[in-house]
Amino acid sequence: MRKALLLTAVFFPLVSFAASAASPSLIQNEYNFTKAAADHGVRAAFLMYLDKQAITLVPEPANAYEVYTERKPSSTKLAWYPSFALLSSSGDFGVDTGPWTATWTDDGKPRDAHGQWLTVWHRSKDGKWRILFDGGVDHAKPAKHVTALARGAKVTRLPDTGPAPDMETLHDSLQRAETLLSDTASTSSRRASYEALGDPGIRLLEEGNEPVAGLQAVMQVMSGRPGGWQWAPSGGAVSNAGDLAYMYGVIYGVNDVARRQPLGSYMHVWRRATDGWKLLIDLELPIPPAKE
Repeated sequence: MRKALLLTAVFFPLVSFAASAASPSLIQNEYNFTKAAADHGVRAAFLMYLDKQAITLVPEPANAYEVYTERKPSSTKLAWYPSFALLSSSGDFGVDTGPWTATWTDDGKPRDAHGQWLTVWHRSKDGKWRILFDGGVDHAKPAKHVTALARGAKVTRLPDTGPAPDMETLHDSLQRAETLLSDTASTSSRRASYEALGDPGIRLLEEGNEPVAGLQAVMQVMSGRPGGWQWAPSGGAVSNAGDLAYMYGVIYGVNDVARRQPLGSYMHVWRRATDGWKLLIDLELPIPPAKE
């Protein structure tokens, strides 16, 4: 049976703390994470870095810590690196993404798979970076090499715009932005929804396709995509500075009023600009039809 969705998105609080001088940068932390996977295996590495509230898409939203706890160790090798990273102005909430490669042996023959991952991080009370969301998409081997961020690269941080509104106001405004995005896609088209609410640097991650970056490039891709979607959020969180946030949930057809047949799941990363919330990263993952 599929997990029941909450009718209203659930937000969980993030705890502020004084950053430790020993805490690695977001980029260095990502390289530490991939090294842990190489040294200890994928399952063990994720259990080292996941927040116990973390979410993943399998393909519906699920608790990532529970998913990896129940998963058996595997000989599959998983390697990745960051090609984009962004921090909240407070420095304790961030997002990064980049390419991944999996390798394994099947009947004595080497196999591989490729795709793009997306991770949202926050610094927990102990000062360590913990994963709030981790997911990704599969696609063919990239036609071109994707440039990696250097381990010592300075992470881009959003500018401090002063005191943020209270969390209740932030949550309400984010849900309104999510609703507007969904309503525009339902009544007009996905292209129109991105045009209205897309950040200039928006990134689109879709199953089977290489990532698309930049609003104009995303709009061009959307010209060939059908509309008729509605995004139904089931949870999310807002940074303590109120400038970065995410929401995840399930996609339904516009005529599926009872929401009985999920078409996919999604993860939206939002950035709060001077004129409101803008969609920064959109990850879309299909859900296979349920078997009779």
